[in-house]
Amino acid sequence: MIGKPDQVAPAPVWGCVLIGGKSSRMGRPKHLLQREERTWIERTVALLRLCVDRVIIAGAGSLPPSLAEIPRVDDVLGLEGPLTGILAAFRRYPDVSWLVAACDLPDLEEGALRWLLASRVPGVLAILPDLAGDGRVEPLLAYYDRQCRPLLETMAATGQRRMQWLRQMAGVITPQPPVVLRPSWRNVNTPQELGQLGP
Repeated sequence: MIGKPDQVAPAPVWGCVLIGGKSSRMGRPKHLLQREERTWIERTVALLRLCVDRVIIAGAGSLPPSLAEIPRVDDVLGLEGPLTGILAAFRRYPDVSWLVAACDLPDLEEGALRWLLASRVPGVLAILPDLAGDGRVEPLLAYYDRQCRPLLETMAATGQRRMQWLRQMAGVITPQPPVVLRPSWRNVNTPQELGQLGP
């Protein structure tokens, strides 16, 4: 059946792994930490590939040989924080929507990614989970629709660096994930936190 001329095909959803942080508290690149005989970034990329057609990496840093051919984008100069990598992905691939994941989520599971994708509805620009229901959202394991780019460009142009700013914008939803999925959002920043992880 031929669609109507004004119908627009949905944007593809790709995965973007952010590795641009300085890892100053950890003292070494977090994306290269290992668990179960592979690096965190290898695990994150593998999980994203289960849910999307293509994955890229945003930020500078060495990669394991297994990821040598993966597309990469450089962080946007002049910005700070995760906005640098997220906006870089939007600018390089403007017709794509994104599942964004930080590189320091060792308990990330496929179910959390599937939940984000299932939470999309028409008109939603971003899905920033609110784990505790207290208004604090999690922008580093989140969904950003292609149409969210103007909001990100506004942040860059006005000097707004905190991704929390997005939660007040129309079209940005902040649902609570099921309890069983919430460990996926736990990030690890220090050697002490790393030592508390299971094998």
